[in-house]
Amino acid sequence: MEGGCPRILLTPSYEEFLNDYLLPNKPVIIGPSLIASWPARRIWAREDGRINWDNLKAEYGYLTVTVADCSTREFSDQHRETMPFREVVSLWEAGKGQTLYVKDWHLARALLGPSTGTASNGTFYTTPDIFRDDWMNAYYSAHTEDDFRFVYVGAAGTFTPLHRDVYTSYSWSTNICGRKRWWLFPPDQTPLLFRKGGEEHMETAYDVRSVDPAQYPLFQRASPIIVEQEAGETIFVPSGWYHQVENLTDCISINHNWCNSVNLPSLYDSMCAKVLEVEHALEDVREMLEGSQTTGPANPDRWRAEWVAIVQDVVEKDAGWNWTTFWRMILHALRLAMDRPCAAENRLWPRTPRELMPPLDFVKSQVRTCLEDFVRRPQQEIDLIPGLEEVVTGVQELLMSES
Repeated sequence: MEGGCPRILLTPSYEEFLNDYLLPNKPVIIGPSLIASWPARRIWAREDGRINWDNLKAEYGYLTVTVADCSTREFSDQHRETMPFREVVSLWEAGKGQTLYVKDWHLARALLGPSTGTASNGTFYTTPDIFRDDWMNAYYSAHTEDDFRFVYVGAAGTFTPLHRDVYTSYSWSTNICGRKRWWLFPPDQTPLLFRKGGEEHMETAYDVRSVDPAQYPLFQRASPIIVEQEAGETIFVPSGWYHQVENLTDCISINHNWCNSVNLPSLYDSMCAKVLEVEHALEDVREMLEGSQTTGPANPDRWRAEWVAIVQDVVEKDAGWNWTTFWRMILHALRLAMDRPCAAENRLWPRTPRELMPPLDFVKSQVRTCLEDFVRRPQQEIDLIPGLEEVVTGVQELLMSES
């Protein structure tokens, strides 16, 4: 089924994109006009449309990349290792390594000059305006050494297994060269994807092209949207949509994971679900901590604080975020949206103009919905996680202030 993912040739205005796709949470494929100015389209592709391996090796061959072997499986992912990019390309040029897929390559960050604030060998793309309202990359660029901006490079037949992006974040992906096939599952089909008995841990099918009906008895009732993405096209993957991707030809793409006020409640719900999943998995640890309270100092919150710290540590290791990261990101986004003093890193992520985000009243309402629930959580994380109350108080003050 392809009808559920429209193709549009002309770049939509931000207001059109917000109303037609972000708010309804629907996918779309946008034509090459969106990225017409990108240098990558000219320098990474040859005149015949194939990948310019000579240029890529010359410019980026010295960089270390993460490579997934698509012929292997490790739990819900593939075996990964690191190697210089030039070695991967040399294997492909020699007709070898056809199952290797360069994934999650933070190329834009890696090329940033340490003092000039510009890429050491040229900026190869810019984030399209309709995707500029990006809380994740704004926060991570300003406060960490990480980000959610990636380059993917793979041979024909390589693929990314069925997954949902971190905490139901959005993604957009642009094909610089080559073609991809996408399987997109709307959120209402998520229960059909789980392994029998694996619902609590959200164990989904690995490869939608080969699903064991005995293990996944409901999968045959799923009806994904299946689309093929051409070179120069950009696909928007909505929040909470499981998806799988296959490279139909040798392919290179630029991808972002991102979020903003529109899908913030979904991210919040996903965070709550992740915490609950970890709490259930570590129930024996909780019982041990609670039981030890009788022999320790008379401090009723001591074991709870230790328990919350353990859960948050596991949540962060497993998914990259915890509650502290979540609320710091929101505080950062509100300060930017309200033109308040903020440690913004404009050389990595330029400030987003107000006209490229929803109305401020909507933004505040979305944050307020999450905050009101969070302060009532029985886990009392706001009181037990060091420093979190100060962050949340900062959010509350901005919500009560005038724009």
